[in-house]
Amino acid sequence: MHLLDVKSLRIQRGTIMLLPNDIKPELSVYYYASLILKIITEKKENEILTLYQIVKQKFDISLRMFSYCLDWLYLIEAVKVDEKGIVSICT
Repeated sequence: MHLLDVKSLRIQRGTIMLLPNDIKPELSVYYYASLILKIITEKKENEILTLYQIVKQKFDISLRMFSYCLDWLYLIEAVKVDEKGIVSICT
């Protein structure tokens, strides 16, 4: 399967949309990942737990969605996570 063929991630209990078919962008990994990326850009370096607390407070995001977003940002080489759990922008 090619990346372009992927429209959603299958999980145990349902589907998390990468590219939503409806008009609710707040349900997509792309949308939340962009919000997380903005916060990481503003703060430069963030511990994963601290970053989640900030995102949860601002956007009421679930831990599951947060982890999907971090995975996505890591896979597209937008962020990196060091061995201490510090998330930062890739240069």
